[in-house]
Formats: sequence, C-alpha cells, structure tokens
Amino acid sequence: MKRRKNDYRAFLKKSGFKAREGKQVSISKETHDKVAIIVSRLGNGEVTIADFTENVVREFLRTHRDELNRMLNAIPFEL
Repeated sequence: MKRRKNDYRAFLKKSGFKAREGKQVSISKETHDKVAIIVSRLGNGEVTIADFTENVVREFLRTHRDELNRMLNAIPFEL
C-alpha cells in the first residue's frame, strides 16, 4: 500500500519496541519540543516520542535502502 504524501499516521502508532531496551539518541530541545507536541496531540495518548522516532527512522531506512546500500558499497573497506 502506497502512503499518500501527507499521511503521517504510520508514524503515530506503537513501534513494538521499548525505549529502555534500545539506545539513547540525542536531539535538540527544539526538535524534542516539536515532536512532543505532535505525539501528545495526534498520538491519542498511546504513542511515545520513542515510538514516533523509531517509526520515522525505520521509514527513512526503508525508503532510502537502495541509495544507502549504493553509497555504502562505493566505500572501499578492508580489515
């Protein structure tokens, strides 16, 4: 199913991961404040900032997988 350009509901759902089991990531206070507003107003009290962040990063990696792999494969690597 292709997502409509402005359909962000996919980011506002439980991600299936518990923040305490993950790794900490720092974002600016300004970004945190904006995400907190989005999550509190649109997440119906069911979505955390960690859920939103996990969903956004997963979608970015899925959407750009081919390009990221191409870029990674272009970097020489030796042990």
